[in-house]
Amino acid sequence: MKYNYTYEEYSQDTRSYEIESDVKLTREEIQDMALSCDMVEGATYKDKNSMATFKGTEFGDDSQTEFGGDEPKEEEDEKN
Repeated sequence: MKYNYTYEEYSQDTRSYEIESDVKLTREEIQDMALSCDMVEGATYKDKNSMATFKGTEFGDDSQTEFGGDEPKEEEDEKN
């Protein structure tokens, strides 16, 4: 018999971008500019009127875990 499990780990990461523009931008345009940057600190993306800079990632310190799939073996079962 084989057992199948899943494991997921999450944390709250915050990616920061700075966008400068000569024209007013919509939310979608702001998002498009930011997401066009490579995720390397200091990376930039430019179009004719605007420039986005990736400022970095702040990694969350409250990670959460979740197990799924088959029921895992209980700790006391390992001794037997």
